[in-house]
Amino acid sequence: MPPYQPTASRRRSLETISVWALLVTLIVGVFFFIPSSAIPLSTTKTFLLAAGALITLALYILARLARGNIILPPFMLVGALWLPAIAYALSASFSGVAFGTTFWGTALEPDTFGFMLVAAVLGTLAAFILRRSEHYRSFLRTSAFVFGVAALLEVLVVIIGQFAPNTISPAFSLVGSFNDLAFLMGLGVVGVLITFRFLQLPRRAYQLLAASGIAALFLLAIANSSLVWTLLALVSLGLFVEAVMQRGPKSADGDLDEAAMLGDATPEADEGSHSLVLPLLVLAVSLFFLIGGTLGGALANALHVNVLNVRPSWQSTFSVAHQSYATTPIFGSGPGTFGVEWLKYRDASLNSTVFWNIDFSSGIGFIPTSLVTTGLAGALAWVAFLLLFIVCGLRMLILRAPEDAFVRYVAILSFVSALYLFATAVFDLPNAVILVLAFVFAGLFVSTTRFAARSQQWGVIFSRSPRLGFVIVFSLTILLLASVVAAYTLVGRAIATAELASAGAAFSAGNLDQADQAAQNSVAFAPTAAAYQIEAGVATGRLSQIVASSTMPTSAAQQAFQTALSTGINAALTATRLMPSDYQNWLALGNLYAQAVPLGVKGAYDSAKSAYDSAQKLNPTNPQIPYVLAQLDIANKDNKSAEADLKAAIALKQDYTAAIFLLSQLEVQDGNVKDALTSALAAAYFTPNDPNILFQVGILYAAQNDLANAVSALSAAVTANPQFANARYFLAAVYAKQKNFPDAITQVQAISDMSADNAKAVAAQLAELQAGKNPFPANLLSVTPASASPAPTTPAAAPAPAQ
Repeated sequence: MPPYQPTASRRRSLETISVWALLVTLIVGVFFFIPSSAIPLSTTKTFLLAAGALITLALYILARLARGNIILPPFMLVGALWLPAIAYALSASFSGVAFGTTFWGTALEPDTFGFMLVAAVLGTLAAFILRRSEHYRSFLRTSAFVFGVAALLEVLVVIIGQFAPNTISPAFSLVGSFNDLAFLMGLGVVGVLITFRFLQLPRRAYQLLAASGIAALFLLAIANSSLVWTLLALVSLGLFVEAVMQRGPKSADGDLDEAAMLGDATPEADEGSHSLVLPLLVLAVSLFFLIGGTLGGALANALHVNVLNVRPSWQSTFSVAHQSYATTPIFGSGPGTFGVEWLKYRDASLNSTVFWNIDFSSGIGFIPTSLVTTGLAGALAWVAFLLLFIVCGLRMLILRAPEDAFVRYVAILSFVSALYLFATAVFDLPNAVILVLAFVFAGLFVSTTRFAARSQQWGVIFSRSPRLGFVIVFSLTILLLASVVAAYTLVGRAIATAELASAGAAFSAGNLDQADQAAQNSVAFAPTAAAYQIEAGVATGRLSQIVASSTMPTSAAQQAFQTALSTGINAALTATRLMPSDYQNWLALGNLYAQAVPLGVKGAYDSAKSAYDSAQKLNPTNPQIPYVLAQLDIANKDNKSAEADLKAAIALKQDYTAAIFLLSQLEVQDGNVKDALTSALAAAYFTPNDPNILFQVGILYAAQNDLANAVSALSAAVTANPQFANARYFLAAVYAKQKNFPDAITQVQAISDMSADNAKAVAAQLAELQAGKNPFPANLLSVTPASASPAPTTPAAAPAPAQ
């Protein structure tokens, strides 16, 4: 056998492998998940997509080097694919935020330069690698397989979730969120409609695609996304109109000729009748769910698929953009920093909603979010890309459509699919998989432009153009080496992100040692502010344990306290240095200094207050920060400043119960019982079933000798928590003062029944009550809850109000 044949086979093999590497990357991105709550699903998929992009790029370069040539489609739309990534690169370089933060974010989130680079690379590889009809067929068969399997699996998840919700939630989605599943199913339905309209399929393939489409519509009915229904309605309407325009006799007056009127003409075959029926059916279903929006919600509730999709409104997003452009108009605030801008400029009226303490990291949609973070550069890039794509795409499909029917079908499918996916990016927040698919379908359409009429692809054979070939080979070699380095960095970041997720899960579970070790492992691979923030939180937890310990020797406790405090402060300072715009880092630092304030450590109060003030500048409408400042002032024995901070917190959020309650306690300590009662009643209005607040209200009523209301409030506290021994004790005192000894005996007996210690502690009072005497001190109900002698409590009893 001649020696060149295996070489040619090997070259073709590398090209085929690169095609399948791209397809496998997309398949893994859709289906791969780790059944662990410690590692976020979206993070795993993003890193796998990035790894797949690097592997596919390396294989493509090797295939080109082996074949000795490079073949490219018309280059204008290829360059357009890179416009958003270029805008992100400019913003990352000139926005003033650390480049590492803008490139990686916390876990390579969509609104980062790193992710946009991955999306642009995959889109470009799709345009370069998929260049023959057999490549298109492989891509579309794989896409149909992925769509069908995903729809089947998700339907099974919903069904199994009805009978075994503890095993798997009916709202679980392989793609990411249930909203992302809706985007993918909508894309599949779009593909099915276009395929049935422009492609003749074998009967079996037709049946399988139809079944997949029905399953997808069922899932869309559960998700009930108005955006997806609207896009499906538009696509269906367009296909229906196009099908009507293409049907019927070719001559303009065919229905009017004599033969037709006499009935002598042979009727035309009903060719492609499903082309009309299916778009019309999907259009009707879409309009049905758009008009009767509550029907989808009822179906989701019946199947226990309750998913809440909370985002800022268009008004809030543009308000943040307006404020951000006033300070950083050209390059924006920096990739991945929408959350920072949101906290600076959000409307304080949101504090009156249930979402008052949610720190949104994105706006109403992905592209609107990008307009804030990348500034005018990003806005121009997105507008230019979308305009070029739409104008060039329509011009190609209308005026220069490919002659080959299959290629023309691929062009239409990829163009409409890309528009559909980019529309979801404008109006919603799709995850990394959906955004990557948008760029890949755009790249696939770019690839088909090489077959447009009067168009041609561009190529270079290295041996025939030595100078240009040398430059290209050298560039490809450098790019290949760069991909190896990028792969090494990516693996390190992926490990660091996984360890960070484990640290967060362990910290939430209260396992400080495990959280500390995982955070240190994360820092070893990639130092991030989030990892140091967890280390600071671990130190704060250890300080609390040391202060609460009654068994640790004094000298050992002092040494452990100093060590934990020093370690935590160093970690928090590092976090503020790496990410100074994150108010959580400053809160972590302030919390550590605040631990030393009650101990009288010199400078601790000033350092804590300075850190909290920095946090407040970054998040000025958050009522929790002035509340924390009030607690710091109380620890510093400055009640006047604490009252001012609490009033500031209440001004930001009028139903902030914790601040209202604490303010009432300070007013009691100042002897202002009337104002204290007013504050406590306000707190009780917003949280009517909080036993601690009801207890406070009852004591304050008793202090004003309003015994009837005192009984009502204390009885409500006991009803809310029957194990609340303090509430029962003071309720018994009120009953005794009213000479209602039977009810007083009932309350004291209930305390006695809680434990043997309680029985011993209240034995004397119980005996006197049974003798018809009031055993409680005369001044018991005239003092503040902080100075009153509480009844014995059990471990099950609710804690008394803060002292």
